This record gives sequence, structure tokens and C-alpha cells, in this order.
Amino acid sequence: MKVVPSRAEHVNALKAEEFDVLIIGGGAVGCGCAVDAACRGLKTALIEAEDFASGSSSRTSKLIDGSGSYLGTALREKDVEQLYIMLQMMSERVTMLKNAPHLNRIQPMIIPIYSFLQMPCTWLGLKVYDWISAASNIRGSHIISREATMYEFPLLKTDGLRGGVVYYDGQVDDARMCVALVMTAVALGANVGNHMEVVEIMPQEGCCRVVSVKDKISCEQFYIQSKAVINATGSSTDAIRQMDKEGTAPILLPTLETQVSLPRYFGSGHYGLLSPALKNDDLTVYMVPFENHMVLGSREVDLDEVSSRGSPTPDPDDVDCLLEAAKKRMDPCVELGRCHVLSAWTAIKASVSCPTDKENDDDKRGTPINSYMIEVSPDGLITLAGGRWSSYRVMAADAVDLAIKSCGLCDDHVTSSWTQDLKLDGAESWCCMLPLEFVQDYGVPMDVAHHISDSYGYNGHALFSQAPDLKKRLHPSFPYIEAEIQYAMRNEYACTLVDIIARRLRIAFVDAAATLHMLPRILKIMAGENGWDEEEQKEQMVAAQEFLVRQMGLGSIVQPRSTSKSKPKKKGSSEGCCCRAAVRRGARSYSMEISKKICVQPLVQHRSMSSMFLPLMTSLSYGLGR
Repeated sequence: MKVVPSRAEHVNALKAEEFDVLIIGGGAVGCGCAVDAACRGLKTALIEAEDFASGSSSRTSKLIDGSGSYLGTALREKDVEQLYIMLQMMSERVTMLKNAPHLNRIQPMIIPIYSFLQMPCTWLGLKVYDWISAASNIRGSHIISREATMYEFPLLKTDGLRGGVVYYDGQVDDARMCVALVMTAVALGANVGNHMEVVEIMPQEGCCRVVSVKDKISCEQFYIQSKAVINATGSSTDAIRQMDKEGTAPILLPTLETQVSLPRYFGSGHYGLLSPALKNDDLTVYMVPFENHMVLGSREVDLDEVSSRGSPTPDPDDVDCLLEAAKKRMDPCVELGRCHVLSAWTAIKASVSCPTDKENDDDKRGTPINSYMIEVSPDGLITLAGGRWSSYRVMAADAVDLAIKSCGLCDDHVTSSWTQDLKLDGAESWCCMLPLEFVQDYGVPMDVAHHISDSYGYNGHALFSQAPDLKKRLHPSFPYIEAEIQYAMRNEYACTLVDIIARRLRIAFVDAAATLHMLPRILKIMAGENGWDEEEQKEQMVAAQEFLVRQMGLGSIVQPRSTSKSKPKKKGSSEGCCCRAAVRRGARSYSMEISKKICVQPLVQHRSMSSMFLPLMTSLSYGLGR
């Protein structure tokens, strides 16, 4: 049984105690700072205006982003800094896979090749990438045949396809990773609070600060005292810097990224797809399997200003542009349009520029910083901006180092970070056989067991034990169960209906229409747990529906589906799609060949190879399972 301090206990501590470090911002970087500071023994507090990971930290490509894009830039521009950033990201990718294996997994990516010249160039570039990365590389890149490429992505354009090059990246469940960081910080003694908005920052003598905070849940306003304050608010970085000192030059260079969720049959269940831009004005398209669906991205445009209401509404024109770019990579007979989009969202990518790089013209966009930036204001506010998931831990360590140095926090405390080997919440005792444990111990279906293992790790035992009677599915097409709602409220500080559907279950980013049908059942469980009256339940339902409409594209892009059974459609003729007949036959023959290699050969050779076959299968089951 897992027991954590309640949100009320955290709020009381924030009111009464003085902290060494106060972190503003509950995204990847802010939560990373809380873990780093708490593990050194510093009295740590973390506050977030909305929910943990409510910003761009939960709206990423789902790739850890240690890929070879930086290698191409380094070679093309002869920029050594890009090479250093790439090596650092790949090292951090290995750390993430080690410290939270249930939330991070190896993701093979296929680059389709359509010319004889492109094949050796791409292969050579990725081999240089493998060689430079050395021990930080997950697995070596390799070439696959045309038939193998079509077997994984049957809908790809076949005209001119020569084969594919496979490289390996890492995939992260971004919002769940943020929650794991928060719970790790809590286990280390930090006090945290979501839905707490900063109203005012008041400097005191030395580095001491008093921060006025409004609790959006109770509408109470109070003060938090801290010796050092770290601003890690992402797209709200400039707003906090303006609170510290009016007239501060902005550093944000925001861009807006649009991504959509598609049915799984448009891609592969195991491989992702990376298709570089076909022309200078074209998009680079990627497709990544996530929650048994495909994430398609991304359309990126410059953003003039950041809204105070969270991420902007996805633009139907941007979605159409993204779908059109993806359709160019598919066979002409494949229909891909808005009717196939299950969810659509935007993310504010908060790139930054150095203030000294900007001229007096406020409208001019400065040169983006490649990695991240740390700034200390005259009043001692530490601003940590830029970066991404693959650099969050390094950024956090640098920021806490600076806080210790500039505010004299090193008395009786550890002065160096040790988060590189720190297992995150749920990772202790996790193994690839955990889903089987859940099936045997609690009698749940295997897809539910896999989902609980991948989302909660070893905490799945506590989830099932605390709610043995809540194993019913919330939707027949998804593995989410009722017990997750109760667990999220008691153990993960979920306060609202939106917190559940967007950051704890991830269903809003998978299928907005299905989420709409799940809302009444989720609300009923939450209302019983919190004792909400009818008025509060109505407010929660309206807020959740507004979130789906405004931020997930429901109505404008995603059309609600009826829950009633529709009449079966007539089976279509295959005559209009004869251009795919040869490809389908080739894919089936390739599938049969692979099956024979896997199933027949071991049976013939099992006596002579028994000594090496068992360890080989053990390693394969671990690798392929993740």
C-alpha cells in the first residue's frame, strides 16, 4: 500500500515553513529541479499554476529527441557545439531508459529511401552517428529491404521505394514521466502544489524571497518564503521575469507545433516513421506509435505572443497541411483526411535567445540558443529556459548548483547532483515480467496489465490493492480502468476532471471523441471521492468539455461519434485498388518467410543450439517487450 502526503498537508507546509529552494513551474524542467534539490537535502518547494505537465511537456513528439538531427547540422555548418549537444542528449537518453524503464522505451524508426543515391548517404550518416555516440548509442542503425519496409508500413508510397534505413531513438510517455518526477521529489521530502498561481514576487534582503500565491482550488491566497527562487515556467518565462523586474527584455522565441492522433492502421505497431522534407517548403513528417495509435507531426509556425489560457486551439488549416504532407508519403489510393483524426493539439515550443543579442527593435526575433539558458536577475531570480526532455536533468543540476552558489545554500547539504543513478517513482523492482504478475495476482486482462505496468511501474500493485473492486474498463476500446481514477486522486494529486483525462490517463491525446463518452463515469468516481455537489460536478464537466473543444480539436477537427450501433457497411470491392495487389502479395510472402525463420528453424536446431537459444530469447523478449 502506497501512502503519500495529501495536497492539504502540502499546502499547510507551504504556508508555514521557509524553504531553501522554491521552483515555479511543474513541467519537465521544473520537476527535474525539484528532484535534484530534494535529493541534495535542500528544503524544496514546487508550485505550478495549472497541473503538472499541463504545458508543452505533455505535448511532445513522444520521442526523447536524441536523434541524428544535430549530427547533420554539425557536419553541414561545421558546428562543434551541435555535436556536443547531440552527445549530451544521447547520454541523457540512456539515463532516462535506465532510471524510468517503465515510462521510456527503445523506439526503432524507419527512414524510407526513394533513390539509389539517398540510400548510401543516409546509411553513412547514421553510421557516423553510431560511431560518435559510442556507448551512448542504443542499437546500431541498419538497412532493411523494400519488402520489410512495406511489411511495417503497408500504406507507404511504393513508386520508387528502394528500402529503408532503421535507427533507434527512445520514446517517453511525457506527462506520466512528469508525474513520476513529482512523486519522486515528494518521496525525497519536497512539498509540491499544483493549481497554484504566482501573484507577486517580492525581494527581501539577500537572496530571500517572498512569493504571493493563489490556490485555485480553495481560492485562498498566501505567501511562501524561500532563500532561492528558480523560474522554470516554459512559455510563461517572460511573465515571471516581468514580475521580478518590470521592463525586463523578453527572451522567448515561441513557435507553435501542431500534432494529431491517427488510428494505428496508418502506421506500424512497433516502428516509427521519419520522412525528411521532400522540398525546401515541405514538412518533415514523423509518425510514432503511442497508446496503440499513431502520433503524426508536426506543423510548426512562429507565434507572436503567448496566450494566458494555455495552448492555443489547433488551426484546421495547419492540420490540413500536416495531413497533406503525410498523404504525399502514402500510396495514391490511400485516403487521409480530417475524418481520420482522433485528436489534434498544439504545443508552444519555448525557444529562447540571449537578451544581449536583441536590438532595440522589440519586434525583431533574436537568434535562438541551441540548448538552454540560465539567467540570474539583479534581485536573485534564477531563470532556467529552453531545453527539452533529453536535457531536463542536466538543466536542473546546473540550476541547483547556481542556487547553492549564489544564495549560500551549501551548509550541511550535498553540493553535487546524484540524480544520474536515481530510480524514479515506480521504477524500483520493475521488470518486463510485471504484466504477468498483474494478470496472475489480480485477474486482469493482459492489455490492462501491460498498460498499468507501462504507466505506473511497480506502483501497479498499490493501484490494484487500494481498489480491488474497480477493475471495470472506462471504455470498451481502451485498457483504462476505474481504479486509476481513485489512485490518481489519492496518490498523484489529480484535482480536476481535465487532470485525469489529459495527464493521468492520456486518453484526451489519443481519442477526443472517446474521451467525451468517458467523462460521466470518470466524474462519478471523482465526485464520490471528493464529495462534490451537483454545482461542482457541473463546473467540472463544462471545464472538461471546453478543454476537449478548445485544446483537443473536438468539433472543429474531430467529430463526435454516436454511441449507438450503426448499420453494417457493405463490403467494398477490391477492383478499384488493384494497384496494391502485388504489394500485398509481397508483404504476405515476406511475412510468411519471417514466420518460417522464427518458428521453424529453432525447432530443427534446438538440440544443438539449446545452450545459446535460451539466453538469446530472454534478451529478445526484454528488448522487443520494451
